[in-house]
Amino acid sequence: MTIEFTPGKWISWFFASLFWSLNILLVLYTCLLYYLLHWLPVQHWTAGLLLITLPLAWAVNLAFILFWIVGQSWRAVLSLVILLTGFWLWPRTFAYEPVGRNVDGQPTVSIFSYNVMTFDAVNYFPQKKLSATAQAVTRYVCRQTADILCFQEFYNEPTLPAFNIIERLGRVGYPYYVTLHPSSTKGETGLLGVALFSRYPILRQGEVIFKEFNGMVWADVKVGRDTVRIINTHLQSMGIRVTRVFTEDEIEGVKYETRSILNALRTGFTDRRVQVQSIEDYINQSPYPVIVTGDFNDTPYSIVYERLRRRLRNAFEDAGRGFGFTLNRAPSFVRIDNQFYDPRLTAFSFETLRDVPFSDHFPILGRFGIKQPTQEAAE
Repeated sequence: MTIEFTPGKWISWFFASLFWSLNILLVLYTCLLYYLLHWLPVQHWTAGLLLITLPLAWAVNLAFILFWIVGQSWRAVLSLVILLTGFWLWPRTFAYEPVGRNVDGQPTVSIFSYNVMTFDAVNYFPQKKLSATAQAVTRYVCRQTADILCFQEFYNEPTLPAFNIIERLGRVGYPYYVTLHPSSTKGETGLLGVALFSRYPILRQGEVIFKEFNGMVWADVKVGRDTVRIINTHLQSMGIRVTRVFTEDEIEGVKYETRSILNALRTGFTDRRVQVQSIEDYINQSPYPVIVTGDFNDTPYSIVYERLRRRLRNAFEDAGRGFGFTLNRAPSFVRIDNQFYDPRLTAFSFETLRDVPFSDHFPILGRFGIKQPTQEAAE
């Protein structure tokens, strides 16, 4: 008995075979990403470049599942299995946790973190005129009530009352602070990069300058009878503006912008891999529970995130809601601002304040309980 294939059957068989082959390749690629993230065998910048594609790989796997289900094929199982295999990464993507309650009456500390984009000071100097954004964002931060305020791309200028942020915050209850001092600034004048303000006394403090205005500041903060080390950091930015690629009319312009993006990605992945080591050192050396907050310029599927996550818990994963995207520009579907915390603490709540439009980042706010008495600080 011979089986005759009509042209329609041949076409159907061809596309089914093609999609099945692509599906297998996608599953193998997704397995590679899982391997790179779980075992961290390679910390080269190319590994970081591959890992940022993990959400896309998930999305295409989901599309294959739907495609095979519509075709009533068992082949949907393959992508379904690979998605289920990555269940340990799901909390990094979407969270739905009720607001925690301090049922034990634990001491608490709240952390507000915001990349303020210099309070829009860059638009003041050309015409010496204060923009509406600058007025709004400086008023906004001075009205905060969190125990600790952490800023990235912080700016302070004592000769300009609107930008004399250190003095203004001191008047509203934040007398203790530590700032980053890049070599291009003098004292508390000019762009400081990273700053931390506290309602509670700071027992010890320090700073580490990474590159230009990127860096970290840390402070051992006395919260009642307890002490907590707060680390505020701004890791190397990639300086990517993907919209430039799509607004170029000429093919050469598109090629140039694409090369610029790839170069920025390579530099960013390489620099952040080195910078996170400094954060890890201060975590390991701390005699107190640690909270690390800031602008990490890396996704939840990155090497930097994974290295910190192996030492600390993440407030979004444990107490956040939704996707928690923190970037207020394209690509707006990423979460690069985070709060990591010591297992000796409890995350009661975490939120991304997406109704605050003044910067290219949204602020984040977390509240933590201190579960165990911490080592008494030496006065």
